[in-house]
Amino acid sequence: MVSTVGITDTIKSLSDLQTRCNLHQAEDENFFNEWLTDLPQLNSQEQSGVTRIKQRYDYHRLDGLFLEGTINLLVVSPLLELAGFLDSPYRIRSPYGINLEIEEPEETIRGFIDVLVVQEKLWIFVVESKRNSIPVVAAIPQLLAHMLTTPHRDKSVFGMATNGDEFIFIKLAITNKPEYDVSRTFSLFPRRHELAEVLQILKRLGESCRGGVSPPS
Repeated sequence: MVSTVGITDTIKSLSDLQTRCNLHQAEDENFFNEWLTDLPQLNSQEQSGVTRIKQRYDYHRLDGLFLEGTINLLVVSPLLELAGFLDSPYRIRSPYGINLEIEEPEETIRGFIDVLVVQEKLWIFVVESKRNSIPVVAAIPQLLAHMLTTPHRDKSVFGMATNGDEFIFIKLAITNKPEYDVSRTFSLFPRRHELAEVLQILKRLGESCRGGVSPPS
């Protein structure tokens, strides 16, 4: 049984997780294909919503890095709404925040991770940097640590981490030998952004959280 406090408070790297939880990256290329296959098409309302998020992001991003709740306000909340996660039958809870520190040669970069959980099966980490930009992949060890505490140990769970500029997805299967795999990184920063793909993946994972039944449109 994974200890929530012991694991999530002390995990700093994937090596820590591998040692404490016998966690391994999956070798099967098809282990995490939910971010690649059977992605739902976006309707015109969803496409327009993606465009609005990008426009607001570009406008406010000119002032510098996103701090405090700006990522949630401008990107994550409207994205979850477009994915349908704010309405029945989905339920969201925000249990706690986590401090994140990265040791660099010249200084320690500090940030904060806000956690949202959808249906107990989809963990969403929002990385907010207090000073420097924290790479989204830096949240993976802590995200996996929390995913390991899921009560649904007979089913796969999913995670998404974002720092406002980039997104990454994770799948975790909790068995006698817990396995995980990660998607590639998706970016909102360039003009040819990838937020539409992020929304498609969220909707696809939402279907998996509901047992494969698509939410009403």
